[in-house]
This record gives sequence, structure tokens and C-alpha cells, in this order.
Amino acid sequence: MARVRYGKLKILYLKDILEQADRALSMHELIERLNALGIAAERKSVGSDLDALCVYGLPIERERSGRVSRYFLRPKS
Repeated sequence: MARVRYGKLKILYLKDILEQADRALSMHELIERLNALGIAAERKSVGSDLDALCVYGLPIERERSGRVSRYFLRPKS
């Protein structure tokens, strides 16, 4: 897939990745999955996008294990 030039689509792809994940994903894994879709991503921009998705209302949870944080969607109740 060609590199997508529309940076605003990145947040939508990130939302899709989180919704389809069957486990918590590290920042590195999120960036790798975005890159595989042709979306250029960096740690800071993905972090900002995760914050924006939380403000939007997506129930994103973060678990820490040492220095590594993993992100996942809180299950619907």
C-alpha cells in the first residue's frame, strides 16, 4: 500500500487497530501496525492521538510493566 499522505486518517486507523486487537499492544506494536498500513507514525504523535481518542470517549486503558506501556480497549459492560 502506498504511503498515505493524509495524516488525519492516522487516528482513524489507530482506532481500528485498537478495536481489532485481541490483546494489549505496546507503543512499538501500534507504530509497526500503522507503518504496515502505510501510515508514518512516531511515538509522540501516536501518544497525542491516543489522548484525543480518550477525550472522544474511546475507553482506552494503559497497563505498565516496567518501562513498557501497553494499550487496549476496556471491554464493554
